[in-house]
Amino acid sequence: MFTNLKKYFFVPVFLAFFLPLFSESTPVEGLYRYKLDNGLELFVAENDSAPLAYIEIAVRAGAVTQNPQNAGLFHLYEHMMFKGNEMYADQDAFTEAANEMGQIDQNGSTGIDRVNYYFTIPSALVRRGLEFWSYAIRTPKIDNQELENEKSVVLSEINADFTDPDHIRAAAIYKTMFPDCPWRLDPSGNPVVIQNASPELLREIQKNYYIPSNSAIFVGGDVKHDEVFAYVKEIYSDWENPSETLPFARTVNKNPLSSEKKLIFVNPGLSDKIIQVSYYLRGPDGEIDIKDTYSADVWVNLANSPSGNFVKTFVSDSSLGIPESEYIGAYYPTRRVSGLISFSAAMVNDYKSSEKFNFGFGNAPVAKQTNLNPVEKSERFLSLLKEKAIPEMTKKSLFFKDKSIGFVIQQLEDARIYEMESAESVLASLSFFWSTCSSDYFFSYDENIAKVTEDDVVSFVKKYMQNKKGAFIVSVSPGLWNEYKDLFLASGYEQISAENAFWQNDIK
Repeated sequence: MFTNLKKYFFVPVFLAFFLPLFSESTPVEGLYRYKLDNGLELFVAENDSAPLAYIEIAVRAGAVTQNPQNAGLFHLYEHMMFKGNEMYADQDAFTEAANEMGQIDQNGSTGIDRVNYYFTIPSALVRRGLEFWSYAIRTPKIDNQELENEKSVVLSEINADFTDPDHIRAAAIYKTMFPDCPWRLDPSGNPVVIQNASPELLREIQKNYYIPSNSAIFVGGDVKHDEVFAYVKEIYSDWENPSETLPFARTVNKNPLSSEKKLIFVNPGLSDKIIQVSYYLRGPDGEIDIKDTYSADVWVNLANSPSGNFVKTFVSDSSLGIPESEYIGAYYPTRRVSGLISFSAAMVNDYKSSEKFNFGFGNAPVAKQTNLNPVEKSERFLSLLKEKAIPEMTKKSLFFKDKSIGFVIQQLEDARIYEMESAESVLASLSFFWSTCSSDYFFSYDENIAKVTEDDVVSFVKKYMQNKKGAFIVSVSPGLWNEYKDLFLASGYEQISAENAFWQNDIK
């Protein structure tokens, strides 16, 4: 689709000498990439619509690089980067410096595959902003008293997760689907590790992961790419890598379950009229299953078509009580080594009433009583998914009946065009794929999506879904649980609780 070319520029830099700049062309207009000798990558998106510049520095770290001994230190380290450094003595000085630049939305996050820090400032101050983050990432103070104070903040966040229904449910899913390493999907970490953290342990995190060869800078807005590179080279070129780098421990188990796993979760936020169901399977990983991730994206689009065979299979089955197509879906988020495929639905519990009532999320009344109780509805959904919906995805005459693959690919390409409308949205997507796959994945996405065939999608379904064992989770209200508890348990469901959902409780 495109050929990588190199353009050569010579521009003055502030130390009264000239530096050769090598920008690598990209298929995205106004987007440039560079790589310093120390491995640090730079991406610049030019957009002069407003006199602002977005600056982000990202690190391939977070939950994906954790083990039981350091789980939570990446989260804690993220907090400590705001607590002062070689240039700014403490958090007050750090925050004041950012405010003096007129920063907008300064923040940081620790996710599954990435830790990142970012803000938006006036574009005239882009060099100052780059220098600001250089001090933060390279010379964090990690004062012992500040560390003790921040431990309390992080621990309160983790303890809040332990009582949050969404986190409890997610923890149970990750523990089930990744039994060998659930900590690699939990950025929050282990309270015991946080409590015992020391400046020395955080310095080890910094030394091994916060290094140029594992990092990238993203700059977008009213800037000139060659000037930004000159600044980055001036400020970051003396940032050194350690003499040895830690190998990345991959997780590639695609069949973690030898039999179907059925879970029941009591969610106090659910109404007695609603039953939520989800089914999870291991999917392709961005680092090692690149080709399959493109097929997965096409598959998701096809599966979620409101008039497609998959959606119709469930909505047309009145016994399930799925009111409309928006209440049934298939999903696949790209991740570095923890890809998951999921199917989810919300079903009306009308077992005791034949009255019309509103589903709760819009105007979708259900009038007909189905005479299936919550356990039977759940089992019906799982049976329909495993015995009919997934097998039919391997039949091209059925799965591609509603949409041609060419139409789906065009939709994906159109979505990418919309995504490219602002520098910040371009860089947000690029930063995500840089961490989960690579920058090349982002730049060659349209080219590779265009190569996906119907046979590729069918092969994807057969490889990751057909005849595979997964985790089925049903969420119900406390009222429904009290009424149908014995029947759920007799049907082979295991109850999820805060005590058994979190991997931290299993660490001795």
